[in-house]
Amino acid sequence: MAVRSWIVELVVGLRPWQRAALVVSLCALALPLWFAAGNTDRYRDGQPAVTEGFVNCEWDGPCQGAWRLADGSRGGGRIDGLDFTAEEELIEDIALFGGRDWAVADRGTLLRHALAQYTVATAGAALVLWIARRRSKYNQEMRSLIQRYRSTTP
Repeated sequence: MAVRSWIVELVVGLRPWQRAALVVSLCALALPLWFAAGNTDRYRDGQPAVTEGFVNCEWDGPCQGAWRLADGSRGGGRIDGLDFTAEEELIEDIALFGGRDWAVADRGTLLRHALAQYTVATAGAALVLWIARRRSKYNQEMRSLIQRYRSTTP
């Protein structure tokens, strides 16, 4: 008898709707990987920046503003990580890290978010596969019990 890999055993033991749920769950876990890759890319490709002009901060949301990048180009848009209580202030020379259309107050935030997103995707995949494996084993055991019961019934 040939030994089958664990993934084949897993898939064979699942019902069709459970296979579909497994595929959907694993595909949904690609979303945190997408965001993590974006944060990693920003961490590598961003540059130091300094605010200029008005920075508009909502009381419960992110700030909007303009900044000048280290290469001399200008950027503008959402600034994550700035917390001001006033609605609009003339704030200049706040150190940022960013690109042309995004900025963060602390570069380490990008790395922390990427690490958390990679961790969520990995833990989620492990959990989904663990649950699927348990369901697969249960389905296989029940199938063998039903076959044994039917073979002994006259």
